[in-house]
Amino acid sequence: MPENAFSFSHLESPAADATLPQGKHLLQGWVWPKPGGHFVDVRARLGLRIFPGVHGIPRADLATHFNTGQRFALAEFQIAVDFTPGPVVLSLEVLTIEGHWTSFQTINYTIIPHQPPVDFAVPAAPLRWLDFCRGLQRLLRESARLPDVAPVNLAATLIAELPYPRDLRQPPSPLLGFVDQPAMVTCCRFGRIPAFGHLFHPTLKMRRVLGTVDLQTWQTLTYSQPSPGPAAYYQQSHAHDCGFASLVDVPAQLSNPLSLRIYAELEDDSLQLCHVVRTRAHSVEEEKLPYLVQQPGTFERILKLWNESLAAAGLSVERNAELDRALQELREEYERRAPLRSIPPAAPLRESSLPVVGSAALPRQVILATHGLSLQGAPRFLLDYGRSLTAAGVQLHVISAEDGPLRKEFVALGAKVTLLDTSAIFAANSFAETKHAIARLSTAADWGATDLVVANSFTTFWAVHAAKVTGRPTLLYVHESTTPATFYEQRVPPAVITLAEEAFVLADAVSFTTASTRSYHLGYGRTDHHHLTAGWIDVPALDAWRVGQNRETLRQKFGLRPEERLVCNIGTVSDRKGQHTFVRAVDLFCRRHPALAARTRFILLGGRNSAFDGLLSDVLTELGRSNIVVHPETTDYLPYYFVADIFACSSYEESSPRVVLEAMALGTPIIASAVQGIPELARPDLEALLLPAGDTAAWCAGLATLLTTPEQGRVLAVNARARVVAHFSAAAVLPRHLALAAEVAAHRS
Repeated sequence: MPENAFSFSHLESPAADATLPQGKHLLQGWVWPKPGGHFVDVRARLGLRIFPGVHGIPRADLATHFNTGQRFALAEFQIAVDFTPGPVVLSLEVLTIEGHWTSFQTINYTIIPHQPPVDFAVPAAPLRWLDFCRGLQRLLRESARLPDVAPVNLAATLIAELPYPRDLRQPPSPLLGFVDQPAMVTCCRFGRIPAFGHLFHPTLKMRRVLGTVDLQTWQTLTYSQPSPGPAAYYQQSHAHDCGFASLVDVPAQLSNPLSLRIYAELEDDSLQLCHVVRTRAHSVEEEKLPYLVQQPGTFERILKLWNESLAAAGLSVERNAELDRALQELREEYERRAPLRSIPPAAPLRESSLPVVGSAALPRQVILATHGLSLQGAPRFLLDYGRSLTAAGVQLHVISAEDGPLRKEFVALGAKVTLLDTSAIFAANSFAETKHAIARLSTAADWGATDLVVANSFTTFWAVHAAKVTGRPTLLYVHESTTPATFYEQRVPPAVITLAEEAFVLADAVSFTTASTRSYHLGYGRTDHHHLTAGWIDVPALDAWRVGQNRETLRQKFGLRPEERLVCNIGTVSDRKGQHTFVRAVDLFCRRHPALAARTRFILLGGRNSAFDGLLSDVLTELGRSNIVVHPETTDYLPYYFVADIFACSSYEESSPRVVLEAMALGTPIIASAVQGIPELARPDLEALLLPAGDTAAWCAGLATLLTTPEQGRVLAVNARARVVAHFSAAAVLPRHLALAAEVAAHRS
């Protein structure tokens, strides 16, 4: 059994130092990490040639040998390698959870000539419509991002990145199935990729269908979906409801291409590795990039180039009605989304430093429009904003598309609250229908009786349009570090996205709380109307609350032992907030620092009754870590900051998160994602430990650092407290927001 500093392994066939005929051979063996390590994938390297492997085949014997405590060890690999005559030195490499390929064994072979070369079939197929269109979509974006690179060279680069063949393993007989998604190119949206397809056994029932990319834990996929296609094709009873559909977590540090593995757990207690498909994943940030500038014939020219480049690379395409439909949809999207000219340099961002205005200069009546009244950051931003207006004598009318717990808070301020049904706007299939829906919305509330309409987030674009129908001045606050097209994706008709973009033009002023958020919105609207007005927190109010608290008493209420440490991840449980990859980082931490993990608890505050909550619960069940718990969202959340030794914000996308400002004000050491506006609030290594979003290995190491060196966390917390008092306190910042409201209302009047 070969052994090195980090692994045990064995190549079972063909034996090392063997003499083999030239051609294709299947290498089979296994590799297992030493304690603290974790392996994700296996491949073979022969000179400059890379041969991807199938890794993660279950082995009961190895689970027993290494005393894993599980029925199976996902340790066996198979690699198809094509040898040419001569002596060869083959390197077997493993992908660690840190995202590094490392050689774990070197094998020598002698390859003798043989005609014809030995061969065996490997799964291969033409590019499907998904593969073709997503590759073309990338080419349209890369051509805009890299205008100085010849499109033919860009196409060649993108084709070289395609993981062809995509399918490395088909289900072992008698299992039957196919994976529709992920395609060869897929978007890893907030650390998750799609897993859609069908799978069944002719005679045995499926207990579960499982998916994994990192082999750290399985995720139960939604199974027994209706599958009329397979049912008609196979004519077998188990094929009628054999569809699976779910999303699978992907740590950000893993290298491309990724390998998705689909397992079947059958009623006879067996576990089978059925599918291994590869995909070139990109983050949602790539989806936010603009398309190539639209000129006559541009789309057809790039399409022709893509076809020619694929043919030159020897890749065929499955031409059918699905491809025609998808191409037409992409063409229409390009014509809607592509700029008609290069985006001009943005006007300088006006940082609001207006003098404080008195109540007389403020509008007397203000409509605050919001997408909802939940406990999320944007509605809470609006609540604090409303309090400041009310204190200055302004009458408030809150208009919301959804009800929620903050409604009573606005009512307590003396605000009138109106709930409007905006569903007709989002269901409209044409511009005429959207305009009609807006017109009806403009009569559903008394927009004309107000002096100013404040629309909170671009999801309230409908309020800007309704205000403009009645000629009211509008101030649009944008909290989204994404574009409307990316945010809504294909969930709404195209006309709705156009309405959202038009709101940036119609609004008299658009305010961003961070400069990074503004950078996503330069391709539409009027950049000379952009303002930077920072987020804020009421530091004196938090200080007053803290004076009346006893930390030890609160720790007892949380059930913490005297020596136990607490890490709190505070924020609404959702994929954008990244709790799914955070718990994987905690699992790695527990494996590598078991003694420290035994006296550390991790609380995720913000649970709801959503589909994502269910998926997260499944992951936690598979991980089996009793020190990771989810608490439901609550209005009584401040004790979590005060009791925590570390506050964590694991988001993939943020503008000016309130939770970070609260942690800064309450002096809790911060570990957070280095995304968008967060570094503008808490600077890396000065006020917070900032890490790549979704990088489970980096987060594991970061948690270990702050938990083993608490003095480092205390220094960060002291610096963060000083920064929030100086730059983000309500006393310093809110007057600027009020002054901006007065300026917009006065200018329009």
